[in-house]
Amino acid sequence: DHGRPEEAERQLRRAAAARCRGPADLRARAWHAEALLRGSSGDRRGAETALRAGLRVLARNRASLGATELRVHATAHVAELDRLGTRLVLESGKARRVLAWAERVRADFAGGARAPQPPDDPEIADRLAELRHVVGQLEQAGFAGEDPGRLLRRQAALEGDIRQRSRHAAGQRPGPAADRSGASRRPSLAELGAVLGGRALVELVACDGALAAVTLVAGRARLHHLGSTAEVTASVERLRFALARLARSGGAGPRQAAVTLVKEASASLDRILFQPVRRRIADRPLVLVPTARLHAVPWSALPSCRGRPVVVSPSATGWWRAATSEAPSAPGAPVLVAGPGLEQAGPEVADLARVHRRASTLEGARATTEAFLAAADGVDLVHVAAHGRFRADNPLLSSLRLADGPLTVYDLERLARVPHRLVLSACEAGLSAAHPGDEVMGLAASLLALGSRTLVASVVPVRDTATRPLMVDLHRRLAAGASPAEALADAHATIADDDPETLSAAGFVCLGSG
Repeated sequence: DHGRPEEAERQLRRAAAARCRGPADLRARAWHAEALLRGSSGDRRGAETALRAGLRVLARNRASLGATELRVHATAHVAELDRLGTRLVLESGKARRVLAWAERVRADFAGGARAPQPPDDPEIADRLAELRHVVGQLEQAGFAGEDPGRLLRRQAALEGDIRQRSRHAAGQRPGPAADRSGASRRPSLAELGAVLGGRALVELVACDGALAAVTLVAGRARLHHLGSTAEVTASVERLRFALARLARSGGAGPRQAAVTLVKEASASLDRILFQPVRRRIADRPLVLVPTARLHAVPWSALPSCRGRPVVVSPSATGWWRAATSEAPSAPGAPVLVAGPGLEQAGPEVADLARVHRRASTLEGARATTEAFLAAADGVDLVHVAAHGRFRADNPLLSSLRLADGPLTVYDLERLARVPHRLVLSACEAGLSAAHPGDEVMGLAASLLALGSRTLVASVVPVRDTATRPLMVDLHRRLAAGASPAEALADAHATIADDDPETLSAAGFVCLGSG
């Protein structure tokens, strides 16, 4: 860029010499240097080969780590490799190459192989139990007008200790989903197309401020250029703000203004994302693989998604693997859980118990973390109606509020077998934080990585009076044999797009395999 190519080449050659020795992050950066060297001489294929080698180094290192947090931090250099690789394949103009590159990164770093179990450390369980107790004391102190400083310091200390202890988990050896390099097995285009059947895959990629999409329909891949990421991000923020205002605002005037903003923002976002692909996808059910920032989109609020089965997945490979996996051999009765502090949680669970006659319920003082973990282990269907909290500062401490305090990702990682399908009737339970390699972290993302096949959850705050009828409708359709994506689409289709009372429920999305 500064007109000194000879100096750049000399420095890159020095850096590239480290690609076969030293720590993983150093070798990955060295392969990046080698890719830049090859690309500068016009060897685009060679540059892509070097980038793939760098990704293999990071995937192998990631697979050796047990703690989810460490696995994410170990992929910090994925973004640089991914950015250059995405630029190269987009410049080729070939949809197959773009899709193959995107899946190479996302399958290994965005929820590919099952996350390893944390160490069997009773100290972690003890710290989590104390954390729940401290959070409960904090709530009581707030109501009593007491100084919460001591409790906040203890909460921070406990959270730090839990994070530190969880980092000692050992990684698992790659299983059937991964090869010896730690890379996930990716389906061929023919395999992916066969499982998609009548569905359409829309995989989004971002590079240099622009957004593109690869569609896979009836076995044929096409590349589409959509628009600027800045415009998309602005529309997403407006839509999320408007839905959050609907959930929290009590006045008729502000709520009606929020309805208007929902319509405007959703129409703008729909135009950018779906108008270029509309003829390709027609009215087919959709499998959406967003870029990291777009995992926060309330897709059901978009006109092109309304009434259409839509599944959102971190990667097409992850969707394919879940869609082709066998259902649990002993699914058990559904588990219905009502957390405290929500006026509609108890009635919602009572309504669902009439839909699922064999269901077991946890309510009131019985809805504790340990009771939930015991009841939910390995069952087919779990429904939780509770307060949800997304922690942007540490997504693994995102939680659902139960009788004894927050149920966090660290608690869910203690399950031997996660539930097959979950419905989380809670605010922002489907929201995730984005990291390099399009990796996402949060309650929903962690459950998918641990082996859950499908989740229905909201990515925005929701009004519980709007949620209850939607959940009852959803479960009736599930009990009748509909898939979660079909059931959610049909339930959403009954919501009037100009009703401020029910429109906030448009924040629920279907995640996983559908």
